[in-house]
Amino acid sequence: MMPPLLQVPPSFFSLDSSAPPDVLGGWIACFLTLAVFSFLYRDNPFYKLAEHVFIGLGTAYFALQYYEQGVLQKLQTHIVDASVLETVKLGGHEVPADVAIGLRAAAVVLSGMLLLRLVAPSSWAPRWPLAIMVGVYAALKMTGETQSKLVLLVGNSIQPIVSSEALPFGPDVRIEQTALWFTATKLIYYIGLICVLGHFVFTFRRTRTLAAVSRIGVVTLMITFGSMFGFTVLGRIALLIERVAMLKDYTAPEYALAGGTQAGLLATVLSPPVLLTVLMVALLALGALRRRERSPGPA
Repeated sequence: MMPPLLQVPPSFFSLDSSAPPDVLGGWIACFLTLAVFSFLYRDNPFYKLAEHVFIGLGTAYFALQYYEQGVLQKLQTHIVDASVLETVKLGGHEVPADVAIGLRAAAVVLSGMLLLRLVAPSSWAPRWPLAIMVGVYAALKMTGETQSKLVLLVGNSIQPIVSSEALPFGPDVRIEQTALWFTATKLIYYIGLICVLGHFVFTFRRTRTLAAVSRIGVVTLMITFGSMFGFTVLGRIALLIERVAMLKDYTAPEYALAGGTQAGLLATVLSPPVLLTVLMVALLALGALRRRERSPGPA
């Protein structure tokens, strides 16, 4: 993150990522950030513009990246390797070079069939690559989720409740390092796991015991979902703090409309965050007044 006062004055326009952010880029970054924040007021043209720019640039960037890395480089690699090697590695397996080229060419053909939906939406051609993509992704996702979550949870649920590495109580020992803490957390984990599983047992009549187990399982689920939501909110707040800090950095006099390097009230007022905020608020207020004038009054 750049300092408030730059050692080297930024250029008006630069594509060098190692140099300080240019003035034009700073104004654009502040405008798009404030345009996204303007959605807190209501849906407005500033937010729509930022949304369309983000989706358009993101789509174009990833389309070019996938074409460059997933199609062009792969075909060139296999074609070059085919001239000097008998086998190449494809998907972690050694296959003949001509077979690898054929498989990559088939992938390019399937990609072209998928793009036919833009011309003929009701054609049969896009359905084949779409079906392959959905089937392969579902299989890979199911396998990955099973290995990363189900197997991990089963492994954690069959561990002992006593640790040989835990330390006894002492003046220099933290409580989370003690044997009592380890055993207590494991017991809470096992009790919560059993109660959550009991909540989803629907093959037996809900007796008083099963209802109590189900109630504890519901409380455990709510605590889990709440902690996950809190973690997500904290991540979003971290992003918000980063963007606000970025806006503060662009209040440096080097980015002010008047130019110069002297800090002052005029440089702050003419800086991108302050000036763009004032202009957006004024335009949104003017639009609200015009809508209020056009709206019919009470009968």
